[in-house]
Amino acid sequence: MATPAVGATPGGVKPVRATGRLGSEEFHSAPLPTAQEAAVLYSAGHSDAAIALLKDEIRDAVGRSNKQAWLMLFDLYQLAQNKPEYEALSMLFTVKFEQSPPAWTESGDQGADPRGKGSRERKDFFAFKPGADGELATEIAKFGAFADEQGSVRVDVGKIAAIGAEDAALLAAGLARLRRKRTPMWFNNFDVLEKVLRAAFNERATDVQRPYWLLLFELLILQGKSPEFEELGLEYAVAFEESPPNWEVYVNPVSAASAAPPASPAANAAQGPVAGFELKGVLSTNNALQVGELNGHAASRSEVVVNMSRVLRIEFAFTSAFFDAIKAIQLAGKRVILANLNEVNAALLEALGVNRYAILVRRKST
Repeated sequence: MATPAVGATPGGVKPVRATGRLGSEEFHSAPLPTAQEAAVLYSAGHSDAAIALLKDEIRDAVGRSNKQAWLMLFDLYQLAQNKPEYEALSMLFTVKFEQSPPAWTESGDQGADPRGKGSRERKDFFAFKPGADGELATEIAKFGAFADEQGSVRVDVGKIAAIGAEDAALLAAGLARLRRKRTPMWFNNFDVLEKVLRAAFNERATDVQRPYWLLLFELLILQGKSPEFEELGLEYAVAFEESPPNWEVYVNPVSAASAAPPASPAANAAQGPVAGFELKGVLSTNNALQVGELNGHAASRSEVVVNMSRVLRIEFAFTSAFFDAIKAIQLAGKRVILANLNEVNAALLEALGVNRYAILVRRKST
């Protein structure tokens, strides 16, 4: 399996393929099916190239019977709010398949892919800004007071390039305090801080390094990363020759309340909206908080239903992170169902290999 070149042009010329990685696992240099190739192009921001590829497919003597290509074109015209092309395709579809095409949805119901990278500022957003000398104690105190005042907090730690042992201990304690108060928390760029912490300790650990370990344990708890927590616990036991901290479950009460408990999802997902955790918009590094919330939602469930009906696009640069998140939930012994997928996102997830770790349920198109 391989990805199309990012600079592909739509003029009937097939994109050049190269070996590489899709999702987080190695794959072979072999052609993708047309539907998956178009889905990857759209994910990478090349919607015109994706549309051109699918149009070529349905004009081809063999490809014109590929119903998936037709349905993906409907999705792409819908996402682009291109109603004239949608209606023209509808007439051809009716003649070809002798059935009604998918119904057009007004933008207020489904929305269009905005392509924008901006995000709305929230009043409970707190970004750590280390001092000139990297000192964080003042910021940590401000963070705790801010979270208490707001009653919820959205945390960004992406600017923490280094952290001292004392500050690590303070931050671990502060996060644990808010967690035990059941303060609603969302997190961004925790992966950046995780790398900083792992670089600060090694297998021959000393007591001076202990706060780095404890802060990393806390970050994993807050993100619902039980497998990673257990793995770190084994490393800790070897390094310190003592038992690691116990796993604890953090449930964000706001996220838990907004996601109804799953009920017979596989049977109902293809028929319409389903209960479960809802992802929406363009899934990207700029919108990664949703995946953190999904991890929290999944922590206390044996079956995790994710309603994908309002996901406009999964950005190509984010596909590896999304793949790893779904895989980690499944490897934790949970059944994962991605429901109400449109054809474009379903084809992309199949190209990534997500269907090995989750049940993919397409929405009912016709």
